[in-house]
Amino acid sequence: MKRITKDPQERRKEIMEMANQLFKKNGFELTSINQIVESLSIAKGTFYHYFKSKEEILIAIIDESMEKYIQNIKMFIDNDSYDAVSKLNYVFKMIFFSQKEPDAIIFVEDNKDAIVHQKLDEKFYEKIYPIFLSIITKGIKETTFKITYPEDITQILMIGIRGYIHYHIPHFSDINYAISKIRVIEELFNKLLDVKVNFI
Repeated sequence: MKRITKDPQERRKEIMEMANQLFKKNGFELTSINQIVESLSIAKGTFYHYFKSKEEILIAIIDESMEKYIQNIKMFIDNDSYDAVSKLNYVFKMIFFSQKEPDAIIFVEDNKDAIVHQKLDEKFYEKIYPIFLSIITKGIKETTFKITYPEDITQILMIGIRGYIHYHIPHFSDINYAISKIRVIEELFNKLLDVKVNFI
């Protein structure tokens, strides 16, 4: 039987898509590399040519899908015609209500595996922190936000909000419950920044 040779990028994408499907179906911890390669009818060596471990492919899945999501946010954030409050409102609406949220991120939020949440937290912070810091910095320059330590305040907000969402997200299928928790985050920003934000 003639061996099928695929473009490296196509093969890498194929492995990531299958891994993502199995992670969603079985959970990260219960999915093995053997299951991934058997589902694709490829050799285990082919998997290891592209990824060193199951954790590495998880990071690649999260990174790729989140990057597409972040690019949509950056297009708005990079537009200087919007003020800091407008940008803050937009980012939170994208986080909470965007229908284009990456499939991998949805999977992670629904998943109970601790390592999955840890990796998402790391990527979320890595991608979102610079965006929020740029908004806070813009608000300071506009004299809208009265913040003395923008880097530290942004860090506290990002870590705190992420933990808060993690704690309450199992109940977010109840839209009234979700809205009530988003209102809490709004009040936090209103009090801290002395502005009126609207995340809903």
